[in-house]
Amino acid sequence: MSKQLSLPVCTSCSRPIMPNDECVKFYCPNCGYVLMWRCESCREFARPYKCVGCGFEGP
Repeated sequence: MSKQLSLPVCTSCSRPIMPNDECVKFYCPNCGYVLMWRCESCREFARPYKCVGCGFEGP
């Protein structure tokens, strides 16, 4: 019986974040409830992200 691993996804590009990837996770700076993940590429290029809880947008 195998178990399926659930990987977090980047909030900006929806790419799965692998365990050893350079990424950051943080709670929404506006509402503080939604946990957001950002991959190294999206952080480097300042791609926008949007909170699914309150609609806050930011890079």
